[in-house]
Amino acid sequence: MKSIVLSILFFSNFLFGQEDLAPPTKIYWNSLANSLQIGVPLADDESLEGGWIQIRVSFDNGSNFSDLGELDIIKRRDIDDVKNVVITEKTFESMPGFSEDDEAHFIAEIWDRAGNSMLGTVSDSILTIDETIPFIVALTIQSTNGNDMALANPSDTVTFKLIVSEPIHVPLITINGDEFEPAGTGNTWITQYPCDDADDGPIEFTIEYSDFAENPGETGTLASNNSVIIFDGTEPELDEIKIFTSNKFDSTQAIISDTVFLQFTATESILKSEIFLNHTQGILKEKDSLTFTYYHIFTEIDSEGVIPISIKFNDLAGNDGETIDETSNDSEVIFDMTPPQAFKVGAIESTHKKRKHDNAVPMTDSTGAVIMATDSLPLISGTILTILGASLGFLCLMIWISWFKIFSKAGQAGWKALIPVFNLFVLTKLFNQSVWWFAIYLILPVGHVFASLQFAKLFDKKTPFKLGLIFLPFVFHPILAFGKSTLVKKKASKSKKNQKKKK
Repeated sequence: MKSIVLSILFFSNFLFGQEDLAPPTKIYWNSLANSLQIGVPLADDESLEGGWIQIRVSFDNGSNFSDLGELDIIKRRDIDDVKNVVITEKTFESMPGFSEDDEAHFIAEIWDRAGNSMLGTVSDSILTIDETIPFIVALTIQSTNGNDMALANPSDTVTFKLIVSEPIHVPLITINGDEFEPAGTGNTWITQYPCDDADDGPIEFTIEYSDFAENPGETGTLASNNSVIIFDGTEPELDEIKIFTSNKFDSTQAIISDTVFLQFTATESILKSEIFLNHTQGILKEKDSLTFTYYHIFTEIDSEGVIPISIKFNDLAGNDGETIDETSNDSEVIFDMTPPQAFKVGAIESTHKKRKHDNAVPMTDSTGAVIMATDSLPLISGTILTILGASLGFLCLMIWISWFKIFSKAGQAGWKALIPVFNLFVLTKLFNQSVWWFAIYLILPVGHVFASLQFAKLFDKKTPFKLGLIFLPFVFHPILAFGKSTLVKKKASKSKKNQKKKK
């Protein structure tokens, strides 16, 4: 006896180790389906070759069946096997009675080549029509941060709660690149994200899900109220920490009733800070953006000496900054309420303008000790005299060294220029003058003028250079000595030549 068994190959569920089929499992026609495949087993009967198969469907719990698609011919390869009949999406969805949440029952009829037919039994597989796409009803994210639930630090945990429009499979939740499996059933799911290994910035996530019919919902990437959790794992820091006082004499000192100020700039917004100045809690005076100024007024109960400071603070996310106990510019304040030691006024004097021919009259104090009258200040201070003397000595040394070089150029030993008075005798020889010219060179400034003119003549220099030697000797003597100037050889006079001829 030939029999036809209709099976839907979308899903089958068997009990392991048993031959009996498990109760029918629900299968779906969803929003992604584009065809329907129905398997009809065929017996080993050669008369079926060239026969036909007709699939029928019922949407009223099997009371009435309608032809689904066209007749499908049976080929040789289909005999003694399962013939897969494919129904297109358009054909199936256009059937009368097709609607959301309905169930489809299937049956088939086959004909052999001679036209004999057999109607099979209704398939145990029931197809449920579910093309409704699930959607997120509510998605909330909340941080355990005690200061602001929109912020998180490494010790916080962020809770994600997902509510969808219908029961779904376990959703896949990816948070900051890591996958998390939530807990829950049906349409409500919850997962928690520990922030100890997060990066600074917004906590990003994606939620992928689908219903039991495998209809995928739209990926969730934002909370229902558009809220965002910002992770902040960076400790705040302080810069430009300085301390100073209102003391009118010295801003590093303080006495009773003076005010000490502590000023610093934070790298980010500060939620809470505890400032102590000399073990007393400071008072906030001013806050300008990230710059804070605290103060304390000194009283008798403050302890003397360098006052200690302490700054404890945390940012908006609750990250504690490192406790500060010193300034960034090494500034410090000393509190001093001890007055100077007692003393008695000693010498008293009266100053007056000294008149000509007045004899100095000694003054005495109450003990009879002579008080020296204050002399008038010298016209030129010792420092100025020292500078002038050093400058003059340097200029003389420059001329002295220049003479050493000039004597050497003129064929004389340079050391002769270094011996006072003797060097003037040597000049008379260099200038081809009589020895008594030595006396003229000693007369200032006449001797200097004559010597300068002779030096210029000796090296064949023009009038401008002569004036330079006279008025700027400390400049032109070095030029003459260390420049390219050369000595001009003297020509013998005519009288001397005639005398040589007579001889």
